[in-house]
Parts: sequence; C-alpha cells; structure tokens
Amino acid sequence: MLDRQSESFRRLVDLLLGAKIAIALRAMAEHRLADKLGTGPMPVEALAHQTGLAPEPLRRVLRALAQYGVFRERSDGSFENSNLSEYMRVDVSPSLRDAILYLNHDMSLRAWLQLDRSLKDGQSHFVEINGAPIFELFAKDKQLGDYFAQCMINLHGAEVAKIAAGYSFGQFRSLIDVGGGQGHIIAAILSVHRELKGMLFDIEPNAALARDVLRGRGLAERCEVLGGDIFVEIPRGFDAYLLKSVLHNWNDARATAILRQCRNAMAGDSRLLVVEEAVVPGRAVGNPHRLIDLEMLVHFGGKERTEPEYARLMSDAGFALACVTPVNESYFSVIEGIPL
Repeated sequence: MLDRQSESFRRLVDLLLGAKIAIALRAMAEHRLADKLGTGPMPVEALAHQTGLAPEPLRRVLRALAQYGVFRERSDGSFENSNLSEYMRVDVSPSLRDAILYLNHDMSLRAWLQLDRSLKDGQSHFVEINGAPIFELFAKDKQLGDYFAQCMINLHGAEVAKIAAGYSFGQFRSLIDVGGGQGHIIAAILSVHRELKGMLFDIEPNAALARDVLRGRGLAERCEVLGGDIFVEIPRGFDAYLLKSVLHNWNDARATAILRQCRNAMAGDSRLLVVEEAVVPGRAVGNPHRLIDLEMLVHFGGKERTEPEYARLMSDAGFALACVTPVNESYFSVIEGIPL
C-alpha cells in the first residue's frame, strides 16, 4: 500500500492542481495584487476596494496561493508579499508578471486543451482553435504582443549576454540576425564585438520594434533593420547567418525551408549559426525548457532537437554540421553549419 502522506504523493497532488494555481496567479497578476502589496501588508477589504474585487473570494484566492508560498497571510488576516510574489510586481527586474499573463492567456490555454490531439498526430491545432497564427494575433493585440516580448526578456534575458560573450562572433565582419525579433540578441553581440556590423531581418512589426531597441542602445549606425519574410527570401552578402530560437518554432519541413533560404543567400565561405538548446537525452537542464518544448508543440508544431536532429535538418538544406559549441553557464549552444 502506497503512503498518502508521502512527499511523493503530496508532490503529485500539487502538480495535478498546477493548472488551477496558474489561473489563480493570472487573476492576481491581472489585478496587480503584488504591486498593491509592494509598500507593506494590507487588509483584504482595502485590496478589494482598490481592485474592484469582492473581499471574500479575494481572501480565499490569496489564502490558497499562500499555501504554495505566493503571498503570505498574517495572523491579523491581512496579506503581504512573499519572496515569490515579489516577482509578480511590475517594478522589479526580472518580473514574471508578463510571463504569467502570456503563458496563461486564453489563446494559450485553448491550444493546450488540444494536447491529446497533438499527442496523436504530432501537429499544432493552435490556428484551428484561435483562428490565426500566434504572430498574427500579436499584430492584432498589442498588449498580447507586449506580454510575449517581456515574457521572453524576463525568462531568457540572462542568456543573451552569455551567448554574446560565449562565442567568437568577432571572427566575422558582418552578421545578419534572421528572425531576430526585437533585436536584443544582436544588440548584445554588437556591444561585445565592436568591429562587427549587423542586420536584423524579421517581419515588419518586429522590425519596427527592433529599430527602437537598437536606436536606444546606440547601435543604429552599425545595424540595419529590414522587414521581410524568411520563407520568401533572406538578404545576401553576410559572413554569418544567425538563427537564435527560430528553428524550434517550426516542424522539420518548415525549419528546413528556413535553412534553405539561408543557404540560397549565403556564399560558400559564409557560416550558419543556429543558437538553440541541443537536447541531450537524460540530461536535466535546470530550467523549465522541457515545458517550453511542449509550448512549441501546441503553439507551432515545433520542437527542441538533439544534435543528430539538427545535423539531419542541415543536411537536407545543403549544410554540413561543423561543430556544436555549448555556451558557458547556459543551456544554449551555437550549432555551426557549413554550406556544401
């Protein structure tokens, strides 16, 4: 007979309630409870008045989350922030508020409810359920796009500096960041490797944001920004073609199509630099990347890949995998391809 009081039993109970905990976190993040508690403890009645919520249900949600270390209930019935809920504040860095709101947004939850179908057919049903691809939804809903952008910065922002310093980008004269989003990775690379000139290439909504980021970092003169479609044509003439966290968004066929466009644009002595996690079976990564892998499945039909899987993608697109360089103190690697 298994023990209902065992740590393993209680741990699994916590995990099976995880979706409910996440939705409760979302509600508290939407109403900025952690910000309101930023100056110290408050009675529930005052919190309810400030948020327009009903006192008794609010008390119950805060009390439930306090059971898991998020917020803290005092003996007088008031609540205060805990070490965990401090990360839900808007005015701290890094903040997880945007991650809570993005990862538990209705469009994401709807896609996750199709996981059983994805398990059977290996496909994403996001577009079918939500009516449009996720980046089109960002274009229509600026707040959703902002949640996504800040989520990525706060979850992965520490990796950017490690990547920029952890690979010899300075060996190249020019580098294009293909699908470079808002420009944070190429900005970091150019800041470390000051002789390097760059270009960021992405769809126009992202390109517009990247121009602001690069201008704000004083890099506009060294980095051109061009809007376009990576599946149609990629600019020519660069020593290195960087794809950072791009291929994992796509299934093998679409990822190969992106690599072929890169190959079409590249000279024989150019280099392909794919920055992703190279999955090693059985090795833990010490972060939530295994669940991010499932985000790729349900949102895009994409996946994290092993080194042999990247080698096959590259071979199908006209490259040979030359080497894999792990980035120090990071789960990312630079997976280098040579044009054939």
